[in-house]
Amino acid sequence: MDSRTCGALHGPARIAPPPRRPGVVLLSAVLWLLTSLSVSWLCALVGIAALWGAASGEPVGGFLLCCFAVLCAGAGVLVAVCRAPAVRRMSGDVRSLLLGALACPVPLVLAVAVFSAR
Repeated sequence: MDSRTCGALHGPARIAPPPRRPGVVLLSAVLWLLTSLSVSWLCALVGIAALWGAASGEPVGGFLLCCFAVLCAGAGVLVAVCRAPAVRRMSGDVRSLLLGALACPVPLVLAVAVFSAR
């Protein structure tokens, strides 16, 4: 028997990489980009409102605490979903797409509503 054949049959196991899904990765990146843009827009708006409130002498601690609590609650929900056993068994790109689809709608709708309000 050839020594290379024996080495190939009885050598260390090689784990095959998961198949790439460029469409899923691209859609996930778009969803996370929209989420991050809308959350950053809302955070900037909250910061400006708090700065104006503080400049006029109003207490802004409760307002900032409420906004921070909402942001932490949303992040906590995403972490809880990410730690679910069914989600942990998914491949990384599909998991990112699922979490992006869960994270995107609320801040995007809020940012559009705030931006278009007059």
